[in-house]
Amino acid sequence: MNRALFFIGMIVAAGCLAAPAWGSGTIEIPAGPAVLGGGTDSAARAEGIVSLDTFYIDAYEVTNAEFAFVFPGHPFPPGSEDQPVSEVPWQDANAYCEISGKRLPTEAEWEKAARGVDGRTYPWGEQLPRQHPHPYHSGLIKRNVGHDRLDISPFGAHDMAGSVWEWTADRIDHKAVVRGGLWNLHLDYEYSKTFDRNLIPADQSFSFLGFRCARSE
Repeated sequence: MNRALFFIGMIVAAGCLAAPAWGSGTIEIPAGPAVLGGGTDSAARAEGIVSLDTFYIDAYEVTNAEFAFVFPGHPFPPGSEDQPVSEVPWQDANAYCEISGKRLPTEAEWEKAARGVDGRTYPWGEQLPRQHPHPYHSGLIKRNVGHDRLDISPFGAHDMAGSVWEWTADRIDHKAVVRGGLWNLHLDYEYSKTFDRNLIPADQSFSFLGFRCARSE
């Protein structure tokens, strides 16, 4: 039996936690070129084109309910079961993905899933929307995954511009690369471009930092 399925089966059998509704699974990102990089800040990646093999990535960020199903000790406020999980260091995010039979996406995979093959600035294209990612509640309340119908990439990945930062598998100078728009700081989509990135120590965790998983073909 698959190690991940055995582990999850043991949790259910022990009655530790009821199984959540497991999102929509992964989406296929076909093999081929990917436009990566851009920007002028100190963490920016040089712009270029790389070739990636076929991979699969979660359509949505991992939620509180999903994470707590595997790690029952994870605390979260009542009513936030379907919001993106946060306050999770890199090691725990990586462990969750491995237990689920997947892994954290590489930085290049994350960007291709968000950007498509045409090098677009935002997951939906080039136009900067008039509304803020999370009007009024920004910085106070996270939304359920998939709430924003605009924030969908060409491949069908949700919430890659205006939700939480996300851990990736890559490291630079002993720090982990994080990608994505940030709901409590990036009050404007101008700060949620598909090529934006930040570097954070892997042992740290924040209320605005979550993750999604990926797997190879």
